[in-house]
Amino acid sequence: MKALRVMGYIFAGIQLILSGVVLYLALSTNFVPMGYGIAAGAVILVLTALCIFLTTKKKKLTRIVSLVISILISIMMAFGIYYLLVTIKTMNDVTGITTEVDEINVYVSKDDAVQSINEAISNGYTFGLSATDDQAHINETISKIEGDVGATITTKEYDTIFDLITGFESGEIQSFITNAGSLVMYEGAAEENMNYSAKLKTIMENTIVEEIAEEEPAAVDKDHFCVYFSGIDTFGTVSAKSRSDVNIIAVVNNDTKQVLLVSTPRDYYVPLSVSKGKKDKLTHAGLYGVDCSENALEELYNIDLNYYVKLNFSGFQGIIDEIGGIDVDSEMAFTSMTEEGTYSFSKGVNHLNGEEALGFARSRNFKEGDRQRGRNQMQVIKATINKLETPSTLKNYSGIMETMDGFFQTDMSTEDIGYLVQSTLSDGNWEVLTYSVGGNDSTETCYSTGSQPLYVMLPNDEDVEYGTTIINRILSGEKLTQDEINVYLNNKDAEDIIDEDAVNTELTEEKDTESTEE
Repeated sequence: MKALRVMGYIFAGIQLILSGVVLYLALSTNFVPMGYGIAAGAVILVLTALCIFLTTKKKKLTRIVSLVISILISIMMAFGIYYLLVTIKTMNDVTGITTEVDEINVYVSKDDAVQSINEAISNGYTFGLSATDDQAHINETISKIEGDVGATITTKEYDTIFDLITGFESGEIQSFITNAGSLVMYEGAAEENMNYSAKLKTIMENTIVEEIAEEEPAAVDKDHFCVYFSGIDTFGTVSAKSRSDVNIIAVVNNDTKQVLLVSTPRDYYVPLSVSKGKKDKLTHAGLYGVDCSENALEELYNIDLNYYVKLNFSGFQGIIDEIGGIDVDSEMAFTSMTEEGTYSFSKGVNHLNGEEALGFARSRNFKEGDRQRGRNQMQVIKATINKLETPSTLKNYSGIMETMDGFFQTDMSTEDIGYLVQSTLSDGNWEVLTYSVGGNDSTETCYSTGSQPLYVMLPNDEDVEYGTTIINRILSGEKLTQDEINVYLNNKDAEDIIDEDAVNTELTEEKDTESTEE
């Protein structure tokens, strides 16, 4: 009996210590409102006091019940400590990130006999360079090469990656030095360029970490702000500079609990901060850093973007799987064909796993191309937010946290995110609104591709202006409805149909006139 009582006191003490650690860690995440913390502390003290009280009783059964309760609570607290430590580690790893990685590689033909940069230099290779790569990083890589081998290398500069590869194919150069993302851009520019990297061999890698060049930030209103969501097109590290295929601005008003998602097509033809006014596809801005993408969107909409969130396709797919899939509302039935596979979606709600959700978000096989893809991407984000707000998410909480680490990063601080989580816990769910801008199809030359003409989308000024208007309305605290946004979109679509009919009528009349004259 005495041993049972001693064990009861010991486990009650362990229960109290573990519970205190859980409470401390929970508050340190900044996710738990102080009121919740105080309430939890009171519950901990009551439970501990109850177990101690039951341990003092003479009945053996009562002491056994007390001991079992203490053991069970201690086990629960131990699991709680594990989950919280995973959360804290992940949040430290993915938040407050103000650096990016530029991957500069040296390539030769896959069939080339040389296996190293030293051999290439010994064989007198000429190395090609692209003028549209970050020249400081290219020069740093060349300096590193020359410093390591103690020799000066021979280089030949080309205007763009396209001209460089043309020179490589013709034998003008035997190797080339470029940003890994530029090679991905080349592969995506035309069907005949796809998988070009399979023809190459990397003989040197130089990873350069640099600070994201952002203006000195003004004090951010934690209840009213804009976040740039960038979805890069790689399956590697999220910190690498790469094309940004998803470009969504999330406008957050914590007072009204509304989030407006504004999607801008990847092929929007806009000036870049690095191009001295020359226009390029918005997706190519990511090759020059997330700050370049942010600047392009800020100039387009005449707004300030306070934070960025960067996610790559690997992370996107993994997070969806970890939360048990999402229910996405599709505007239409369609089939998506990607490198990973073929997926079919029905009109209405579709339950999708990570791979299927990726196929849903990446498909461009629509009459409206990127316009519809942008809307689909926002539906995926909306469905993910809805799923993250459900209790079922807690079933694999640690898995979600571990998946985020390495595939997701943001310059928002843990405190900033914690403030939003606390607010959500205290004051209900978010309403997510969506809007996407459109434009006209065209073929133009771009800054990053030189004389190589590419498909682009010329911005619709009215769409952009309306986007700016509703962004400012959300920030000012005005309540919007999705129906109101849809009215604008439906009216615009009707006007587009009328315009198309007018053009077709005019062309018919011209043909009739020509026939009469003949």
